[in-house]
Amino acid sequence: MSRESEDKNFDAIFYGSESPMVIFKGTDMVVEKYNKKYHEIYHNRAILGQPLFKAVPELKDSPFPNILKKVYESGEPFITREAYARIINMDSGKLEERYFDTTFSRISFDGEFCILAVPREVTDRVEVRKKLEVSLRELEEERELRERFVSALSHDLRTPLAVVTMCALILKRKNEDADTILEMADRITTSVARADRMIRDLLDANRIKAGQGIPLSIEECVLDECVKFVIADLEELYGARFKVESTNGAIHGFWDNMGIHRILENLVSNAVKYGTPYSTITVKLSATSDAVEIQVHNEGAPISAEEQLDLFNHYSRSKSAEGSGLTGWGIGLALVKGLTEAHHGSVSVHSTEVDGTTFTINMPRDSRPL
Repeated sequence: MSRESEDKNFDAIFYGSESPMVIFKGTDMVVEKYNKKYHEIYHNRAILGQPLFKAVPELKDSPFPNILKKVYESGEPFITREAYARIINMDSGKLEERYFDTTFSRISFDGEFCILAVPREVTDRVEVRKKLEVSLRELEEERELRERFVSALSHDLRTPLAVVTMCALILKRKNEDADTILEMADRITTSVARADRMIRDLLDANRIKAGQGIPLSIEECVLDECVKFVIADLEELYGARFKVESTNGAIHGFWDNMGIHRILENLVSNAVKYGTPYSTITVKLSATSDAVEIQVHNEGAPISAEEQLDLFNHYSRSKSAEGSGLTGWGIGLALVKGLTEAHHGSVSVHSTEVDGTTFTINMPRDSRPL
């Protein structure tokens, strides 16, 4: 076969190929010829007769300059797998992250050494794989969180059940002391109520996670009275270390009384557990004609800005909470968020070394459905 026939056959294969192909000439990697598929990679910008890295300067920071140099000097073929490059989209002007599997071979063309490159774009494949990897990591993290959650749940539920069992055994002895019987009955009632609250929190947390929301029973109530009731309960457990500040006197509105109780109980209990021991916990109330604000503040180690992003997610606990040695389910703040949003409100947190940690609840004064 004559040289002319060989050239025609080569061109027919080269220009007719469905795979992108390009030939770089000399050490400067001048674009000698390319087919249509290759040109489309660069959105048809003018590259013919120019050094590749001058025509496409954004490739200078990619792996390709070193690869081309190595193949040109050694004559050894080289294949890249998912090599990363940032290429400007000439239509939008944006830098795009793209990936290529490319075969580089040194050939003799017109009496000179040249590089024949056959790239295959695999950006879609890489992006799909990365999404799958993220999903698998998230599934693994959720599995670990669920295991920790079940462990904490088992631990916490055993405590009230153990109290009930002990009291029942004492009563079983037919103790005729009326005071003892009343005390045991009170302890049984308290422990069962505690277990019931745990189960209710779990069920409501699952409703929130499923996007169902929490059903409320809206009625007229006084916010100050609700706060006093919660603080009185907590003072029995933790002593007189709470301060309530209100700038408006009695604050009337329409809310779910038990919902407000649960919001406050979670926030104030967290302030006690994770704040500086024995320091004052402050609950501040304020109101306008159409909205109320509740703030719960404690001193102590701050919650980092990074941790604040996930703080209201299910099963999420801050590093300070994890390192405290205290068991927790990681659903308390998710419940606070769900209950607040059910009242058409919002919750936020501000936490620094200097200011301490403050959770702020903002809600309309009337949370009845429109």
